Amino acid sequence: MITADAVVVATNTPVNDMVAMHTKQAPYLTYAIAGRVSGDASARALYWDTEDPFHYVRFRSVRKRPGTDDSNLLIVGGEDHRTGTENNADERWTRLENWARERFPSLGRVEQRWSGQVMESIDGLAYIGRNPRDKDNVYIVTGDSGNGMTHGTIAGMVIPDLIQGIANPWADLYDPKRIVVGAAGEFVRAAAGTATQYAKWLTPGDIKAIEELKRGEGGVLRSGVKKIAVYKDEHGKVTQKSAVCPHLGCLVAWNSGEQTWDCPCHGSRFSSTGEVLNGPANTSLPDVE
Repeated sequence: MITADAVVVATNTPVNDMVAMHTKQAPYLTYAIAGRVSGDASARALYWDTEDPFHYVRFRSVRKRPGTDDSNLLIVGGEDHRTGTENNADERWTRLENWARERFPSLGRVEQRWSGQVMESIDGLAYIGRNPRDKDNVYIVTGDSGNGMTHGTIAGMVIPDLIQGIANPWADLYDPKRIVVGAAGEFVRAAAGTATQYAKWLTPGDIKAIEELKRGEGGVLRSGVKKIAVYKDEHGKVTQKSAVCPHLGCLVAWNSGEQTWDCPCHGSRFSSTGEVLNGPANTSLPDVE
């Protein structure tokens, strides 16, 4: 048995909480690309715009290649959407590249591309402090909204003070139990989006038969009242798992860009063969009964 005077759950989204915090934030996938640009392409800084979906830019120094002046790596991200509601990663990466080339003509070939999940709080600020409806010595850090480095630093100042009983001027601002009246509309929209996902229990599957899947693809198959997450690997081997997220029963969706099963309700993610990768679920997709 392990005992502790205080527990800090800093797991992107709380894995110790079934409901309370998951009604106050929503999971979003964000996309990114990277390529080399001339050393004087722009001042080293972090930039972002106010488009919807938005874009962000940063530079990283890299070793020059012989005979070139490409001493900067340009990282461009954005094109976010709610997790599990779109399956068009290639299109998102292409949009990012086109956007970047318009603004940074010296951009070479795109060398890397990836995506990741962020938790968007209803008011844009992280939740840092005591976990609501929990014991007083359990603390959480979540809702980073894409600003994890900043919020991680703030959490490193706020939570130790809370544990030691020291007054911190930022504690109320980031308190997970806070209620922000101005964000009520966003709260309703987030809740409506989650409710819509549960309605997918009544819809047909993505595929009507396993034979429709190409190698390296996944899809949800309806079998009577059940929904099955079916994946066919590069060798033609088929894996079937329940499409029901073990967190709160939402249906997962196939993400072809990352080869994962993603839950659009609260952001749980699973490997192509069903192993849990990201909470709040803390168990893998169940076997088909």
